[in-house]
Amino acid sequence: MQLIHRWPFILAACFLLVGSSRAFTREVYVWQRQFSRAVYEAIELVKGDVDACAILAAEINWEAGQPRLFRSAANYKLLATAGRPVGLVLRIGPWAGKFASDDETARYLSGVVLALLKTARSDGLEPAELQVDFDCASSKLAGYRLWLEAVKPIAGPTKIVFTALPDWLGREDFPALARAADGYVLQVHSLEKPTGPDDDFQLCDPDRAWVWITQAGRVGLPFRVALPTYGYQLAFDADGRFIALSAEATPPAWPRGTQIRTVRSNATVVAELARKLATASPPACTGIIWFRLPVVGDRLNWDLSTLKVVLRGEVPRSQLAAEVVWLADGLAEVSLVNRGEQDESSPAMVQVRWTDDASVISLDGLNGYSPSSDRTRPGVVTLSVSQGAGDNRIAPERHCKIGWFRFSHEIPLVLQVISQP
Repeated sequence: MQLIHRWPFILAACFLLVGSSRAFTREVYVWQRQFSRAVYEAIELVKGDVDACAILAAEINWEAGQPRLFRSAANYKLLATAGRPVGLVLRIGPWAGKFASDDETARYLSGVVLALLKTARSDGLEPAELQVDFDCASSKLAGYRLWLEAVKPIAGPTKIVFTALPDWLGREDFPALARAADGYVLQVHSLEKPTGPDDDFQLCDPDRAWVWITQAGRVGLPFRVALPTYGYQLAFDADGRFIALSAEATPPAWPRGTQIRTVRSNATVVAELARKLATASPPACTGIIWFRLPVVGDRLNWDLSTLKVVLRGEVPRSQLAAEVVWLADGLAEVSLVNRGEQDESSPAMVQVRWTDDASVISLDGLNGYSPSSDRTRPGVVTLSVSQGAGDNRIAPERHCKIGWFRFSHEIPLVLQVISQP
C-alpha cells in the first residue's frame, strides 16, 4: 500500500466477504514481495473466511524521472485454482513530473498495466480488478485523473480501483478522480509524526475514521475502507528526536543509543470498528479491506488466527495467564500462556508466592525476565521484564517461559500477572 513519505502517512490492504443484509465485502491484501510457501499456505488457510484477494503484482519507483519496475513472482496458475477471485495491485511511488494522458509516462504506465493483465490471463487467472496505489500529492489529483483515464481503456473489462487518503475527500478535484474509476479504497489508518518516544501512538483512531467514512459517504461514489492489521517500529535518537520507521522487513542497523518504540494495530479497537462498518456505514461503502494477510514469520502483524476471528465479525478475546509446570526434583517452570485470540504483550511483572516455611534453593529468569525478592516479604519473588528486553509478544495458543525455581520438593505456588510496574 501507500508508504507515504510525508505526514500523516497512511498504508493499506484486500479479501471480500458478505457481512450483512446488503452486499458488503471484506478484503485482505497479500502484500508480500516474495511469494514463499508460507504465503500460499496463509492464503489457503484464510480463503474459507473470505471471497477474494488482491496481491501486490508490481511496483514502480522513480529515479531521476525514470521508472524502476519491480514485478512480483506470484504464481498466477496456482492463484487461479484458489477458488476465489484475485485482484492485482500496481503500486506507484511519488511522482514529481508533469501529468498528461498521452505522454511518455502515461504510455509507460499503460504498458505496465497491459503486461500485468496479459501475464495473469496467460496463466489462467482473470483478475477481478486492477487497483492502482499511487503515492499522489493531494494537490495533484487532477493529474492523477489523467493517468486513470489513460489506463482504463487498456484494462478493458477489468475494473479499475484506486486507493485514496482522507485528505483527498475535501479536495475540489476528488469527485472527478473518483468518477474516472470503478471505485476507490479509503485508507483510514494513519500514523501522525511523533514528537517523541513517549507519545501515545495509534494506528487507527475509530472516531476520526468514522468522520472520514461519513465524509466519503457524502461523495456518493462506491468505496471500500482499509483497516490495519500491521505495525511499525519507530526509531528515536538518544535525545528523543524521531529518526525513521521500520515496517515488516528486516530492521535496519540503527545507530548506537537509538530508542525503539513499537506501534501495532489494536485488534479489539479495529474489530469493533469493522463491526460498526458492516452494519451502519453509508450506502456507498461496499466493504472492508484489511492490510495485510498475516504470514508465518511476521514480526509486527496480527496472528492469522486473529484475522480469521475478525473476518467472522467477532471481537478477539484477550486471555493471558501465568502457569507453573513441575518438573523433576522440585523444579518449577513458570510460563506465560496466551489462551486468547490475539497477540499479547509480555506483562511488566509476574509475582510468585509460596508459604513462608518453604525456601527456594535456586532460581533464575528467562526470555528477558529477571527475578527479585523483598526481604520484608519472605516467600515472594517478582519476575520483571529487564530494561531493553524489547517488544515481546505472545501469539494466541503460544507460551513463553519466563523463569524457574528449585525447591526441595513440590509446593503450592500462587502466580499473579501484573501489567504495569
